[in-house]
Amino acid sequence: MTGGIPLSIDAQQTTTREERLKQLQLLQSKYDQEELNQIPSVAKNVPADIEKLELPPLSVFLDAVSENATIKKKQSEIKQIEAEYRLQKRDWWDYLRLNAMYSYGRYNILSNNSEESVPMYQTTMSSAQHNFNVGASIAIPLGGFTNRKLRLKSYRYSIEQVKYSMDEVMEERKLKVLEAYNAVTEQLATIKAKAESAALYNAQMKISENNYINGVIDIISLSLERGRRSSAVVLYEQSRVALHNSIILLELLTNVKIIKEK
Repeated sequence: MTGGIPLSIDAQQTTTREERLKQLQLLQSKYDQEELNQIPSVAKNVPADIEKLELPPLSVFLDAVSENATIKKKQSEIKQIEAEYRLQKRDWWDYLRLNAMYSYGRYNILSNNSEESVPMYQTTMSSAQHNFNVGASIAIPLGGFTNRKLRLKSYRYSIEQVKYSMDEVMEERKLKVLEAYNAVTEQLATIKAKAESAALYNAQMKISENNYINGVIDIISLSLERGRRSSAVVLYEQSRVALHNSIILLELLTNVKIIKEK
C-alpha cells in the first residue's frame, strides 16, 4: 500500500466493490490536492470563457498607441515649443515704442504791469485748455536683432527633435503592442487545443473510474489515467492564467478594453 492506496494487482482482484469505491475516493482526494497546488491561485479570477474571446484586429491596437500618456506628453511639448516659436517670431514688435499724453485743466497766467502814472500792478488771466501729444520711437537692440534668426532656427530644431523623439516612442510602443498581440493570438490558438484535451481526459476519466469500480481495470491503470488527466487540467489552467496576463498587458499598452466586465 502506497499513500493509503493499494497498488498490487492481486489485491485488486480480491477487493470488493465497496473497497474499490473507498480507494477511488482516496485517489481523487490525492490528485485533487496535487492539482490545486499546481494551479496558480489567480486562476479563479480568470473568466470562465476566456478561450472563446475574439480579439479585435491589430490595427485597432496600433491606432490606440497615440492615446498613450507618454505620446500625449510629447504632443504637448511640441505645442508648447510651437507657441514659443510663434511668440519669438513676433518679438520685433518689442522694438516699437508708442507714447501719448493728454491733459485738460484751467491755467492761470499771472503778469506784472506798470504805467507812468500808475504804480506796478498784477493781472491774472484764466482759461481752460486741452493738451495732448502722440509720438512713436524705434529702439533696436543690435544683439537681439542680429541673433533673432538663430533663435528662430533653434526653436525649429527643438520642434524637430521632440517630433523625432515622439516618433521613436511610438515605434517602441507599437513593437511592444505587436509582441503582446502576437502572444495573445498564439495563446488563444493553443488554449483551445488544451481545453479540448482536458475535456477529453475528463470524459476518459469517468469511463476509467467506472471500469475500476466494476473491476475491469486495476488501481495502477486508474492512477496512470488520473495522472494524465491532472496534467492536462493543470496545463489548461496555467494556460488560461498566462492568456489572461497577456490580455491585461495588451490592455495596459493600448487602453483598449478586451475583457468585458459582466
